[in-house]
Amino acid sequence: MLNNLIVIFVSMALSGCFSDESKKPVIIIDKSSGQENINLVPINIQTGRPAAKKIRKKTIKKTTTDKKIQKKATTKKTQFIPVTGEIINSFSKKHQGLTFNTSSGQVVRAIRDGVVVYSGNKMKSHGKMIIIKHPLGFYSSYTQNQTLKVVSGDKVKKGQVVALTGKNNFYFEMKKFETPINPLNYLK
Repeated sequence: MLNNLIVIFVSMALSGCFSDESKKPVIIIDKSSGQENINLVPINIQTGRPAAKKIRKKTIKKTTTDKKIQKKATTKKTQFIPVTGEIINSFSKKHQGLTFNTSSGQVVRAIRDGVVVYSGNKMKSHGKMIIIKHPLGFYSSYTQNQTLKVVSGDKVKKGQVVALTGKNNFYFEMKKFETPINPLNYLK
């Protein structure tokens, strides 16, 4: 009798998993930016895997103007490295950022749009420092500065001057939430 009740209960519980009823799509909202459906990959609700798309791609003839636009876009990407200078220490497990060989007074630019969450010099080993929060849980840190051009709470745009470098080499870090990430994967 007890076994029959268990079988009936399990059968009823699992019947909802195999029904043909249409299921509502899941909406993902990024709270840092307020954007919805940030992954934009359609998921097949029944299999949990990405759905196959049958989208026709239009072929566009490339002209010389298309090549010029591509070339401009490629050169624009390099301008969002935070400071001009040779990278003398790259990202590793022991060195969780990039160290640039800089001279005093060089401009430091924001790598993406965001909000300044820290601007100050409370951590003496980092000198004057700025931390910017970007959408999707990204943070960028700009340290060893001489002059800070923004304060906590300021909204910054990509490429905006946020500081001037100091006498020490400039140090830059990126994090995804609390996990350090290699900035070179996001700056190029």
